Amino acid sequence: MWRFSFLILLMLLTGCEKHPPLPLASNVDLTRMYGGWYIVATVPNWFERGLVNPYDVYSPRPDGDIKEEFYLQKGSFTASRTRYEVHDWVKPGTGNAHWRVQVQWPLNLPFLVLYVDPDYRYVLFGEESRDLGWIYARSADISDADYQVLLARFEQAGYDPKKFLKFVQKPEDIGKPGYWSEDITP
Repeated sequence: MWRFSFLILLMLLTGCEKHPPLPLASNVDLTRMYGGWYIVATVPNWFERGLVNPYDVYSPRPDGDIKEEFYLQKGSFTASRTRYEVHDWVKPGTGNAHWRVQVQWPLNLPFLVLYVDPDYRYVLFGEESRDLGWIYARSADISDADYQVLLARFEQAGYDPKKFLKFVQKPEDIGKPGYWSEDITP
């Protein structure tokens, strides 16, 4: 796990270009953020390659921080589901939009809430270099119209929306255009 964390940090530090600061969501209601979220789309990266049906569950920790439970299957829908528990917290004075994620102590990484829709159905997470970005949703399936609106929000923040691919959520998604099917077998 330490090696994984170090490589993520190295990637973030070496991939950084100078960009204007990302506009963060204002006044994120953590109680509405709690619960389950499907990770619908991402900018493809080496550490999420081959994931199917990734899912996060956020809940309050006794110390007031955020418990993140990350569930994934790697390479196929028949693979066993793996669960990781991660410690997240909010940077004070950011309206609960600047999160830190501690995958492995002492390493913690920024995880920025760029947008949450008014009904807390969708959330966009990103990081300053714009090399990583995620669309989360309460449902594994979102409409094409909503997906395009969310990509447009990323574009307004300085991302290239053409870089995003959807995660495979069900076997019939494998091989479809716009889905990240690399290293996934039915």
